[in-house]
Amino acid sequence: MSQQVTDFNEYREKMNERILSEDNLVLKRFWSLDTQAYAEGALPTKTKELMGLTASMVLRCDDCIKYHLVGRQH
Repeated sequence: MSQQVTDFNEYREKMNERILSEDNLVLKRFWSLDTQAYAEGALPTKTKELMGLTASMVLRCDDCIKYHLVGRQH
């Protein structure tokens, strides 16, 4: 893994822990919705990821692009 990928994953994990520690119901519901949206269903998960990546590229959101390329590869 490149250093940039490692840095991104470490930062994301740290921020997720911090956000979740606040026990914010709205954020927990949003993350639950996100998890459910990417679950297998009418469209395969990979197709949904490619759609998310495409939208992120159109919007030119670098953080979103990183999220779809790196962050969801578990």
